[in-house]
Amino acid sequence: MDERSKTSVEDRFVGCLLGVAIGDALGMPVEGWSREMIRMHYGVLAEFQPSPSRGLGPGQFTDDTQMMLMHAESIVATGRVDGDDLARRFVAWLRSGDVRGIGRSTILSIKRLTQGIHWRESGQAGEFAAGNGVAMRIAPVGLLDCQHLERLKEDVRTAGAITHHNPEALAGGLAVAYAVARLSTGEAQPATLIEETSAFVGECEVSHSLRRAQKLLESAVPAADALQVLGTTGYVVHTVASAFYAFVRTPDRFKQTVIEAVMAGQDTDTTGAVTGALSGAYNGVHHMPTRWLEQVESRAHIEKLARRVYALTVRANATAD
Repeated sequence: MDERSKTSVEDRFVGCLLGVAIGDALGMPVEGWSREMIRMHYGVLAEFQPSPSRGLGPGQFTDDTQMMLMHAESIVATGRVDGDDLARRFVAWLRSGDVRGIGRSTILSIKRLTQGIHWRESGQAGEFAAGNGVAMRIAPVGLLDCQHLERLKEDVRTAGAITHHNPEALAGGLAVAYAVARLSTGEAQPATLIEETSAFVGECEVSHSLRRAQKLLESAVPAADALQVLGTTGYVVHTVASAFYAFVRTPDRFKQTVIEAVMAGQDTDTTGAVTGALSGAYNGVHHMPTRWLEQVESRAHIEKLARRVYALTVRANATAD
């Protein structure tokens, strides 16, 4: 029996959300660096490092995890994906001043909220709004809807519309949410994950790039080379495919998977966060490095939120039965 088949769904929920934070924190100090710069400075970046220029210490995360936590906190508070509640949380976050590396589309959208524009209309549209903002924060929605895949589509649109009205940005979020949902319940296997995800999302550039990743996997292209081909920029079409590639290539090795995602350079915190979500959802918290778990920021809070989201899914399924 595969050892991971014994991992509980609850532990996968915890692993997923902590995976976001760990991947984000590992990539945080080298965001924007080329892979050559990372290698020159660190060799292999296998430990959390500080970023003095950002005022962040080892194990601290960026806006990727901050927004993921707002989704989880809103779900726990309301029991669902509630656009009104989430919009209020985004505005309060911006006003708090503790905003760590927020993207252009996201900040413009939140400013529109502060001007009284409804959250259904606040998200940025146009070709330059195909960023990672939805994909990097969407994991809690995938967990909540792990047994309700049709509802998942609407919930991703609700959560994403606050900041993004670009179809590729929403497709990237849906791809990550679907994979998290299937992996967290143990109903998906890495070998068929890309094919299933692409079919669920439908025809779009995100799906095309995912299929490109599958071909590279079948050709056994090394991670460093494949991620350079697929891209690790702030463009969601690049990031989602690279994260799926890194995970599917070494599905049972959380540490190696996340390191290889970050070592590719460019949007390192987000590639790490999305990859960490997928690998964490599959492996569960007990297959993650103890050192990283001990050092990552807000571990107890993240774990508590994940367990409360799990409890919501259990209650919802019990009521449905």
